[in-house]
Amino acid sequence: MRRIYAAAATAIVIAIGLMTLAGLLTGYFGGLSSIALQIALVTTGLALLIGVLNLLNVHIRRVLGRQRGALYSLVLLISFLLVIALWLLGEDDANRVLVQDAQRSVEAALAALLVFALVYGAYRLMRQRVTWAAVLFTAALLIVLVGALPIEGLGILAGVRDWMLQVPASAGARGLLIGIALGVIVTAVRVIIGQDRAYRE
Repeated sequence: MRRIYAAAATAIVIAIGLMTLAGLLTGYFGGLSSIALQIALVTTGLALLIGVLNLLNVHIRRVLGRQRGALYSLVLLISFLLVIALWLLGEDDANRVLVQDAQRSVEAALAALLVFALVYGAYRLMRQRVTWAAVLFTAALLIVLVGALPIEGLGILAGVRDWMLQVPASAGARGLLIGIALGVIVTAVRVIIGQDRAYRE
């Protein structure tokens, strides 16, 4: 009986996947593909809600149990409740202040820590073993950091820095996006042809 259920689930997933794909590519089965996409959006929303509730549950238990890191959990819970309360009250100005002052400050602090992490990484690379890759990484890091300084007479370094950010860094980011897209396509194909058994368990 279990095999029959697994085969039925596989057949349903393959049929819905093929109809959705045909609806997106050719326009056939447009209504069915639209319904399938809406169901997927609702499922994603429910999964996000369950994830948020699980996160709150973990941090509430940590605060009540006075475990390690309870202070950070308390700050997270207070921030969550404050943002929800301001959103329910319609306080757009207060939400904007939270985003601009609190969130951007945290993002700036994390970006500053990233600089120190990169410098320390370059130091560790050069200390362990001097290779062409380590020298290239260190040189690129120095050019980007020095080129960003607001000092006169660094026009050449600033130009090289801008080129590095626009060409090699942009190419790397596009390569990552292409890799992510290929991974999503492979996963979708595995689900459609029934190779992925997650929905059958």
